[in-house]
Amino acid sequence: MKIEQLLARRTDLSTFLVHLTRAGEEESAKDRLISIVKAHTIEARSPYGPAVPRLDKAGQPTESQKCVCFTETPLEHVHILTSQIEDRSFHFEPYGIAISKKQGRKRGVNPVWYLDITPGHNWLTQPLEQMIDQAIADGNYADHPLARLTPFIEQMGSGAKEFGDGGYKKEFWWEREWRHQGDVTIAGRPIILCPAKDIQDVRAAIEQDEQGWIDDPSFIDPNWSLEQIIGKLAGFTMDDLGAF
Repeated sequence: MKIEQLLARRTDLSTFLVHLTRAGEEESAKDRLISIVKAHTIEARSPYGPAVPRLDKAGQPTESQKCVCFTETPLEHVHILTSQIEDRSFHFEPYGIAISKKQGRKRGVNPVWYLDITPGHNWLTQPLEQMIDQAIADGNYADHPLARLTPFIEQMGSGAKEFGDGGYKKEFWWEREWRHQGDVTIAGRPIILCPAKDIQDVRAAIEQDEQGWIDDPSFIDPNWSLEQIIGKLAGFTMDDLGAF
């Protein structure tokens, strides 16, 4: 069996990379999705990685660490990521855009490398932090080769049983995150994720876009089951897909 055939049957491995939007101070998650569609671009708005707090402390800019984030969570499980999750600082809503993993790799999207920061498991994090501190001390971190690596590194781990009085819990490796350093241009035929009630509005916003997509996107609701997603992409209505 060829590796391509084997991977195609692995239901735990997704063919797609999904970028979910979240509400900001002046934009709803829905408005942000429409902005992405109209601009054909997902903007890298936030810096990520272990260099960010150290750069902030040193008073150096963090622009070089700004990324666009994706998840390789299979489409039928994306709705889990939009739930209210304990100890999570961000809340994503059921709006987003999906591209194929192969398209993402061609654009430079890469899996996040998770390093364990649980006490006693610091044999990876300590040398990395030392290299970051040295690069910052050398001057302009953005020009250092390490600046190209750190946005793709994230911490995981738990310290102290009660997570109080200095304890911590950072366990989001299960999100299976991928990142792209800088903005991502969207081309081809993406899949747009939004609640079924909003599909008409988002489609209308696309039709008003003078530039237009290269190909018309498909729409799915993240709360649909796998069978519903397949049926809708195949052109069936929800009435066609009902059991009765």
